[in-house]
Amino acid sequence: MPNPVLIVGAGPTGLMAALELARRGIAVRLIEKATGPATTSRAIGVQARTLELLDQRGLAEPLIERGLPTRYGNFYGEGKPLFRLDFAHVQSRFPYILFVTQVETENLLREVIAAHGAAVEWGTEMIALAQGSPTRAGDLPTAVLRHADGSLEELRPPWIISAEGAHSLVRRTLDLPFEGKPIAKQFALGDVQVDGGLEPGELYIFSSGAGFLGMFPLGGGRFRLIASDVPRTGVAPTLPELQEVFDRRAHLPGRMHDLVWSSWFRINSRMVSRLRVGRLLLGGDSAHIHSPAGAQGMNTGLQDMINLGWKLARVIHGAAPESLIDSYEAERLPVIREVLFGTEKLTDGMASTNPVRRGLIDHVSPWLGSRDFVQERATARMSQVAIGYRESPLTEGGTNHGSLRAGDRLPDVALEHRAGDGWRPARAQDLLDPSAFTVLFTSQDEASEAGPFHRAAAVRPAAEYQAAFRQLFGATPQAVLVRPDGYVALICPAEAAGARLKAYAEAHLGAAPTGAAQLA
Repeated sequence: MPNPVLIVGAGPTGLMAALELARRGIAVRLIEKATGPATTSRAIGVQARTLELLDQRGLAEPLIERGLPTRYGNFYGEGKPLFRLDFAHVQSRFPYILFVTQVETENLLREVIAAHGAAVEWGTEMIALAQGSPTRAGDLPTAVLRHADGSLEELRPPWIISAEGAHSLVRRTLDLPFEGKPIAKQFALGDVQVDGGLEPGELYIFSSGAGFLGMFPLGGGRFRLIASDVPRTGVAPTLPELQEVFDRRAHLPGRMHDLVWSSWFRINSRMVSRLRVGRLLLGGDSAHIHSPAGAQGMNTGLQDMINLGWKLARVIHGAAPESLIDSYEAERLPVIREVLFGTEKLTDGMASTNPVRRGLIDHVSPWLGSRDFVQERATARMSQVAIGYRESPLTEGGTNHGSLRAGDRLPDVALEHRAGDGWRPARAQDLLDPSAFTVLFTSQDEASEAGPFHRAAAVRPAAEYQAAFRQLFGATPQAVLVRPDGYVALICPAEAAGARLKAYAEAHLGAAPTGAAQLA
């Protein structure tokens, strides 16, 4: 058996790392110090961009069946309606937030990795780590594992991915600063049944001088309650305490019952400055933790691994130089930094008890929230469809005269593609392969020279979307190179595609100019 990649931690981030490698034929060991799957709901929001990426892997629909798509968010200030956020503004086939428990998300991912021959090694903890020399070829890291029976195992994996969470041994061994700050508020959390004035399929945010209260739907009349500035009493918040918080802040009728889980928690907003040190890689909560505001955390961790997975797989298969992995850090650190900044601002605003700030929020929010451009921008950022890599070392600009730029997520526009002797309707993202680069040739009768990339498709606008297609791609024929994770790597005129695509492959993927197998 090939020396497997070691993935430490079997939460959503670790499971996604295992999936992205195992489905590409790479051996993995996925270890988790817990003795079995978690049973509490924890992270509950899955955003549109994550659903798009899961959909390319055949996982969106099974997850949606286990959760509750939520289109509307209702915002209140001092008990009065401020505005209603409509996720139909999200330009995606998934114009909503999917609320589904982390238990269900992890269950689905475990099922899928099992189909690819991987499984979680429960009760197995990495207790020691030696980095190895990052400058000496072939000098692999050393890890010591402790199994459930107390036995020890030493191994030298080619790569170690830290998905261990906030107390990452990899991060501490490397002495990487976890820079940031604590947020000095006490929060209460509870998963509870609510009867009364809340629509069961919508989310609610109540912001007042008493503090923040969020009610997030879990289906069947159940809600996740999160509230700030709740004095800590016992081991966990009680049902009467949560009811009192709701009554004081929501100003809507609601009777709570059947509390299934509650907890106190505090928030830290922190991140590392490195995601790769030699053959050690970090992602998810090992690399960044922040406020749950906006449901960004689990989504960011999953997308960390989707970004890393295709790059690491190409390197392991010998289809790219090891330097390709450096782009993981270059691309994801700015995203992580923006997530921390955004969640801090959102938390500060919603949980503020300052009367001046409260007055500003209560008077300005109704006007701002009613504007379409504000709704579009807010939902694009929250849904993560606005994430892009225009400044990435893997991004090469082009001469496209439309709005699409290299580094952007490929929008999921309606179009037609050449299939056999005719044209068939499709959505742009349906033409992508999560394991391969794809070249789209716009306004072309046939796919042109794709250089070393074997996946190519000729596309043109669907009849009713011609203006939108040309606004996006421009009016002249273009070649659009799309990465396995759905982001545009290169845009160039179609007539120059052969040379430009070959040059891109040579520069970034180490492809030989002649005689090399075509690149997936």
